[in-house]
Amino acid sequence: MDRMEPMERMDKMRKGLKANDEAELPMNDDFFDRLHDKIMSEVEKVEIAPPPRLMTPRNLLRANFRGWLYPTGGLMSLFLFSFMLMSQVSKVNQSMVRVGLLSDGHERIVAEALLSPGDLSQTLISTQSDSDFFMDVAGESFENLSVAKFNKIMGESER
Repeated sequence: MDRMEPMERMDKMRKGLKANDEAELPMNDDFFDRLHDKIMSEVEKVEIAPPPRLMTPRNLLRANFRGWLYPTGGLMSLFLFSFMLMSQVSKVNQSMVRVGLLSDGHERIVAEALLSPGDLSQTLISTQSDSDFFMDVAGESFENLSVAKFNKIMGESER
């Protein structure tokens, strides 16, 4: 109903202007001064409301592009970050391969096997544990142990 009222007024004014189209307007200064005063009094009565919240320039961008601008910006920044990080990771990976820290040892085992196959069987493919080593040392020293040393270790006096 609010919108219909100005439309009806404009239709009424248009019909009135068409009816008085042939009327002659006075061309003196008093007529234009009264017309100016009448227009300005109407302008003073009208209050200009501030624009709606969504129509301010700051919120206009948010209202139109909020649905896709933030997710797209986030994905682009993630892509840029990962792209920059990949070059650093590849540099670190290459340096670790060069030093030999990244390999799982297969390359070194194969290189040692090709250079000295005899050492490989004694060092890398050994089933001997630490306790086996100490048992072997104890066995050898017991075979070379004299009766006097054995008695001395056991705390028995000589007979």
